[in-house]
Amino acid sequence: MRTILIVALIAVAVVALMVAGLGIKMLLHKEKEFKRPCANADPQTGRCTHCTCGRK
Repeated sequence: MRTILIVALIAVAVVALMVAGLGIKMLLHKEKEFKRPCANADPQTGRCTHCTCGRK
């Protein structure tokens, strides 16, 4: 039982550090936008294509 508690506390500490790191990154880069990269990119040109949702 004690081992589970130690592992859970370590997991919570790691998640807290990750959230704090993301918060610090957002504070330091106020003028920049965090964008999600395009998932539908043309491999030849690298440009984003429209979502096709499986349709041709």
